[in-house]
Amino acid sequence: MSFQSVTQILESVSEWVRGGAPQFVAAAAWLLGGWALASVCSSLVRRIVASVSVRVETRIEERGTVRGSGLWRTAPTVIGRGVYWTILLYFATAAIEQLSVPFAAQLLHDLAYFLPKVVLALVLVFVGASLGSLAHQWASDMAANAGIANPGILGRLAQAGILAVALIVSVQQVGVQGSIFVSIATVILASTLGGMALAFGLGSSPVVANLMASHYASKALSVGDLVRVGKTEGTVREVTPTSIVIDVGADRVHLPARKYCDEPIVVVGSDR
Repeated sequence: MSFQSVTQILESVSEWVRGGAPQFVAAAAWLLGGWALASVCSSLVRRIVASVSVRVETRIEERGTVRGSGLWRTAPTVIGRGVYWTILLYFATAAIEQLSVPFAAQLLHDLAYFLPKVVLALVLVFVGASLGSLAHQWASDMAANAGIANPGILGRLAQAGILAVALIVSVQQVGVQGSIFVSIATVILASTLGGMALAFGLGSSPVVANLMASHYASKALSVGDLVRVGKTEGTVREVTPTSIVIDVGADRVHLPARKYCDEPIVVVGSDR
């Protein structure tokens, strides 16, 4: 290769560099600015989500019988990374456009359009998991108070229903057709909630009967009345929202308030 050929090559490269230098500088500036902004925003989002996640997990675990879902502990890292790459992809797209590479720019543009949906879907999953834990706690407590056997099962059903809805909404947010999943989840959720309502209604009927009977018993009976209920005879000590308390000698008998409606109560003597 002659000296003249080498000189021509170097001149061509030099002209190409001089002509493309502004574009390279602009692209580098876009990338540097995007990296700085993405780092700052990601750090900020991680701190905010970490603060919220600690409070959510603490509130859930303070309820006593149910531990937190655990997902919120990983939420700061996952969501922070999602924000970081979303911002960086937007700036990378602008940088590639400066270099006039349409195919790469379009690819990055599509990724930058899709990634925020994924981040939002993850947020919805985290929120659904935490709400599911709270629903598990609430349903279990209500079932236990109503005297239903295995209250934890109803709590798990409530938790699964909420989490299923959150997952379906997340899938639709990403852009996946979820009409079939919606139909299936609707049937499952309706049957679950219907079963819970039926179980709660059947299990709580004695409690409701006691509450209603206590209302009328408190109007008909007074403290100090000597009453006879079946084979039990004693002095009325008090009428609580669910029972009639009778002193029988040195003993204290708690009769279900619904006995006021189910059995005849004979007032033998009254202080009124």
